[in-house]
Amino acid sequence: MIRTFVIALSLVLAGCVAERLPPGPGPATPVFVDEGHWRAQDGYVLGMSQWQAPNPRAVIVALHGMNDYGQFIEPAAKHWQTRRIATYAYDQRGFGRTEGNGRWPGHEVMAEDARTFVQLVRARHPGVPVYLLGESMGGAVAMVAAAGRAEPIADGLILVSPALWGWSNLDIIKRSALWVMMQIAPGSRLSGRGLNIKPSDNEQMLIALGRDPYVIKATRVDAVHGLTDLMEAAWQAAPAVRVPTMVLYADGDEVVPSKPTTDAAAAMPGTKHIVCYDDGFHMLLRDTKGERTWAAIEAFIGGDGASSACAEQR
Repeated sequence: MIRTFVIALSLVLAGCVAERLPPGPGPATPVFVDEGHWRAQDGYVLGMSQWQAPNPRAVIVALHGMNDYGQFIEPAAKHWQTRRIATYAYDQRGFGRTEGNGRWPGHEVMAEDARTFVQLVRARHPGVPVYLLGESMGGAVAMVAAAGRAEPIADGLILVSPALWGWSNLDIIKRSALWVMMQIAPGSRLSGRGLNIKPSDNEQMLIALGRDPYVIKATRVDAVHGLTDLMEAAWQAAPAVRVPTMVLYADGDEVVPSKPTTDAAAAMPGTKHIVCYDDGFHMLLRDTKGERTWAAIEAFIGGDGASSACAEQR
């Protein structure tokens, strides 16, 4: 009985330790290791995907959302590939094919990775415009990476359903619940089951994600806390984002509310192109109408990204 109690207590306490993904082995020269990996500034090696285009007229660096990985952009990337737009996407620390098992690395490190990777891509494609695209969590990382830079991080930002639901935009119940969980069981895992949230109308895609071993199905509480810190930092950073920016979102997004997005867009001092869909979902790039989002992004890259009201986008 005592042994059983000790084992049970150990299992409970295992969820009571907050963990931060440790940094790489030490300072290193960032480089593309091979076609599927790159090495960051601290020696950490991250998985990546790429879709090259002959004589590209533009390059997109894409940052994935929470629990996802670099392959998220594949349908859009293959479309852009035929239009002479190359795409790179890497698995951020703790996600996908990159070591970490869902542990949170810290948003400062994630932002520095984005800056470093964009520099590597620029060096590989001299003279070609480079755009930094971020979906959901990736959008928040892109904003933090771009904010307050003396030299623009990229020729433009493309924020798709950016996750900006940080502490300032959470109600007291959600803030309190997350704080309590962080104190009691930061290492425990949460899933979205039972929440009745619809991230996309593309059912086949959602089923495929559910079967993909690289997609995280349950999130550590301390990672949710870290994500909230990131979203807050991105929302606060909006006035310092001076890069020409395109913001695409769904008015009825069930994953993240649209108000923090519209507030952040309004606070950005640079050139902005806003595209709102009143019949879209959080995963705009992979919805059944995803091709309209790909086309809108291509138009922005081509210099034709006019702002539009929500009801006008169909």
